[in-house]
Amino acid sequence: MKAAVPAFGGKAAHYSLLARTEGLPVRKAFAIPAFYYVQFMEENGFFARVDALLADPTFKEKPEVRDARLKELRAEMKKAPVNAELQALLKAKLAADYPGLSMRFRTSTNSEDLEGFPCAGCYESHTGDPSDWEDVLEAIRKTWASVWLFRTFEEREYNSIPHKSVVMALLVHHNFPDEEANGVALTANPFDPSGLQPGFYVNVQAGGDAEVVHPPPGITSDQFIYEFHQPGLPLTYLSHSNLVGAGQTVLTSAQVFELGKALALIHERFSPAYGPRAGHTGWYAMDVEFKFDGEPGEPPRLSVKQARPHPGRGR
Repeated sequence: MKAAVPAFGGKAAHYSLLARTEGLPVRKAFAIPAFYYVQFMEENGFFARVDALLADPTFKEKPEVRDARLKELRAEMKKAPVNAELQALLKAKLAADYPGLSMRFRTSTNSEDLEGFPCAGCYESHTGDPSDWEDVLEAIRKTWASVWLFRTFEEREYNSIPHKSVVMALLVHHNFPDEEANGVALTANPFDPSGLQPGFYVNVQAGGDAEVVHPPPGITSDQFIYEFHQPGLPLTYLSHSNLVGAGQTVLTSAQVFELGKALALIHERFSPAYGPRAGHTGWYAMDVEFKFDGEPGEPPRLSVKQARPHPGRGR
């Protein structure tokens, strides 16, 4: 899995393992290798543009200049042509496997979702509708351009990551337009690093525009510890969503159990890479994103979006 990161990025590499885990619900997906990002940057002269920026003393010394110049670079990337061969391959793939569906083009760089450097929120994913091909190209270009967001550039600079060493593959699947719930979870109890009271930490919100991790002011979500491996499956709520009715919860008991089974599978599946089965000691958890989504008239079902090693794991 780790060997795939240079070509397909951390997110897609991890997703491939999720997709090959029996009993784990994930959406059918494919990856556009980082080769095509490099090709796009080279064919349009953007790497040379980056070289010039990095050599400019004013760019190095003044944050406001970096912000402005990076914005200019992203604007040019969003208008630049995309290789015709890639477009032909992608059109054929979407027509054959995803007819009539809008698609999510998700960032998968070689500098995110990694052990010790998750860089969560560094990059921006976008949705494109193949019925309007320019919409697809716009989504791809905007996603690639997020490599050069100011906040992302500064994060790499702080962590001494060479900027041109970062390349972006794309993880592609049908998007979730109207999910009933979305959330994040840790496959271990962050309040118990000793491991004496194991459990899953879950933060989940009802479907809509409210983010889970950074909600608007005044918005709360369901947060709970789920002791999935203990008798009776104890569930301890730390907070409740104010977007559902009083006394209600975002997830039903059956959905919480479905999520617990998935988190247990993920925790064990990635242990040979990041946990005890890799010889590591101390606290270990995978950071998981998930949705509950259903077609009209169907009950919402769990879909795991991604899993990455949590940076707080002890050694």
